[in-house]
Amino acid sequence: MWTTIRSDRRDRRRVLRGAGSVVALSVALFAGAARADGPPAATPPAATPPAETPPAADNPLDSLRGRFREGMDKYKAGAFADAILIWESIYRELGAEKGYRLAFDLARAYDALGDLIKAADHYESYLDNVTRRRAAGELLEANVERQEEVARDRLDKIANIKARIRVKAGPRQPVIVQVDNTPARVAGFTIYVEPGAHTVTFGSGKDADIRHLTAERGVVVDVEPRAEELSGPPGPPSAERFETRVEHPFSPLVLWVSAGVAVASLVVPAITYTHALSVKSDYDSPSASPSDKLALANDYQSARTNAYASIVVPALFTAAAGGLAVWYVLGTKESRIPIPTPSVTTTGASMSVSARF
Repeated sequence: MWTTIRSDRRDRRRVLRGAGSVVALSVALFAGAARADGPPAATPPAATPPAETPPAADNPLDSLRGRFREGMDKYKAGAFADAILIWESIYRELGAEKGYRLAFDLARAYDALGDLIKAADHYESYLDNVTRRRAAGELLEANVERQEEVARDRLDKIANIKARIRVKAGPRQPVIVQVDNTPARVAGFTIYVEPGAHTVTFGSGKDADIRHLTAERGVVVDVEPRAEELSGPPGPPSAERFETRVEHPFSPLVLWVSAGVAVASLVVPAITYTHALSVKSDYDSPSASPSDKLALANDYQSARTNAYASIVVPALFTAAAGGLAVWYVLGTKESRIPIPTPSVTTTGASMSVSARF
C-alpha cells in the first residue's frame, strides 16, 4: 500500500512539472510577442531621425473655386463688372478648354451688363467646347443641356440685333486673322460685330491682306483667305494690280451749262448796241431835220446807256463760267486704287453655332 501511495505521488509530481514547463513556455512566448508588437527601440543619438510624413499638397483648384464663389456673390448682388473681373482672371488661368463651364457664366455676366458682343463670343466658346466634348464621348454634367439651350436661345436673339463675320479657315495652312481691333486668331471662326463698316486683316506686316467690308444687321458676311494664302508656302509675291481713278469736284455738265448761259447772255448787249447804232445812223443822216435830230439825240443817249449796261450781264456769266472751269481743273484728283479680288460674299441670316469651371 505504501508502495502504491509513493508511486501516485511520483506521478503527480511529474504531471505538475510538465504543466509548469508548459506554463513557463507560454509565458515566454507571450512576453516575446508583446515585445514584438510594442513601440520600436529608441533611436541612437548618432542615427538619422526618421523622415516626417509630408503634409498633403494643397489642391490648386481650391483657390480658384473660392474666387469663383466670390465672383458669383458679386454676380448675385448685381455687380456684374466686378464678377467679370474675377471670372476673367480665372478663365485666363484655366484656358478656354479647361474653363469652358466658366465661359457660360462670363457670357451671362456680359449679357446682363449689356455687352452683347462679348456675351456672344463666350456663348460661342461654351457651345463649341460642349459640342467637341460630346463628340468625344465625354460624360457632361446634368445642367449642361439646360445651359446649352440658354446659350443657343441668346445667340439667336443677339444674331438678329448684331451682325456677324464668318472667317473661313484655309484648307492647308492656318492663317492668322484680325477683325478690326480684336485679338488676332486663327481663321475658322465667327465673330459678332456691330452693323456697319469693318476691316478684316489676313496675316501681318507688309504682306498683310486687308479687306474692307460692310456687315448689315442680322446678316452673316463670309470672308476667306485668297487663293495664294491657301496654297501653302508661296513663292515670290505676285504684283498687285492698280487702277487709276479720276475724281472731279462736280459733273462736267455744269461747265457746259454755264458756258451756254454765258454765250446766250451776249445776245442782250448785241441787241442794245445794234439799236444804239441805228439811232446814231438816223441822227447823222443829212435828211434829218433839226427837230428830229434833237429827239434822236435823246434816244441815242438812252440807247447807248442801255448798251453799256447790258455788257454787265454776259460779263458776270462769263466770269462765273471761267471760275467753274478753274475749279473743275484744280479740283480734279487722281488716285491709284488696288483692284479687289472677289472674295467676300453675303449670305442669309441663318446662324451656324459652333460650340464651366
